Amino acid sequence: MRVEKPDRIRALSAAGLLALALAAAFPAAPMPSARARGDGELQRLKDRIRSLEEAIAAEQAKRAAAVSPSPPPAVEEEVRESFHTSPWAQAEEPPGSTPKETIDGLLALAVKGDGPGLVAAIQKQLAAGDKGHEVLQDFLHALDKDPSLAKRLVGRYDLAFALLHPAMLQEEGWARLAHSYLSATRKTTRTVLRGYLYSFLPVFLEFHRGRFPDLEEALTAEILQLVQGGDKRLRLLFSAAESLGYFLPIDLVEKRLAQATDFQAHSALLLHLGARDDKDAVRVLKQFVSQNMRRYGGAVSQALVTLAKMSAPGVEQVFRELTWTKDAFTYSKAIRAYFAIPRHEGFAPEARRYLNSRVGFPEKRLFINQLRRVNPGILDELRQLAEQITSDEVREFLLK
Repeated sequence: MRVEKPDRIRALSAAGLLALALAAAFPAAPMPSARARGDGELQRLKDRIRSLEEAIAAEQAKRAAAVSPSPPPAVEEEVRESFHTSPWAQAEEPPGSTPKETIDGLLALAVKGDGPGLVAAIQKQLAAGDKGHEVLQDFLHALDKDPSLAKRLVGRYDLAFALLHPAMLQEEGWARLAHSYLSATRKTTRTVLRGYLYSFLPVFLEFHRGRFPDLEEALTAEILQLVQGGDKRLRLLFSAAESLGYFLPIDLVEKRLAQATDFQAHSALLLHLGARDDKDAVRVLKQFVSQNMRRYGGAVSQALVTLAKMSAPGVEQVFRELTWTKDAFTYSKAIRAYFAIPRHEGFAPEARRYLNSRVGFPEKRLFINQLRRVNPGILDELRQLAEQITSDEVREFLLK
């Protein structure tokens, strides 16, 4: 039998008395129910999941920033002040005050094919101010008097570069020179150099969009005047206008199209209408097709393909009218133009309708060959449904 020591008994008695006193002063809280304990645990898990998700998102953002650093702040593009060239474009003829030996020296460089020498000489004159520009004007007009030399100058890369190089180094001086030359040769618009400028100036002005407003206005006005006057260089003039973002009045284009009798003129006008891609262009093209279906076969085909490539309102309506006609010739031309551009498989029923039409086999064979080149997906779909082709001859060719 174990006997407690008196000191230990007294300590336990004191602890018991203290516990009783605390229990009396602070009654014990009731024990939480099982449901309450479960809800608390669920909330702690949700909080933990949320904190983990936030930590993962922060780490992913940190790694993404290390792999793809944020782009530098955007720098505002410098707005270049307009340079007006009209003060130097008032003369109706070249100055004609340059000594003959100076002009002969420049011409000799062109004759020898000395591109670097010609570059240096032109740059020297451009840097000399008004007097240097007069020298270059007289040099250009001397070239106009010798078309064979002018053609040689612009026909060889190294010599043509001699004329273009200053345009890259001294844009303002070159723009001034070009505007002066256009003004002084207004009455002789078919020189070799002018034709060259019609090709180069629009590109130059497009690159310096808005910087040389006088020169741009003069060039667009001249293009309009030339087309109104019946100039036959339509492809060159329309290409220049489109580079400038300029489309000639639709009534003028319509008039020139009605007057045209050769394929080159038709082609240039049709391409210009396609570039316009608006409802007026659709109207003019539709009228041209309906009036010339059997007169200008090649041009009509080009007009139909041009329409097929356009996105302006009214294009689909034109083809609906042309492909539901009773005229097999018109139907065949329209369908071949319509499928001359890539189409998705949803157009296969229209192709099948054509192959089952009363159009002759030679035309259908051309159409199938066209599908092989341009729309192989539609051709594959037609082959999978070959039993729906009514003609044995067409089906056999389709499955080859």
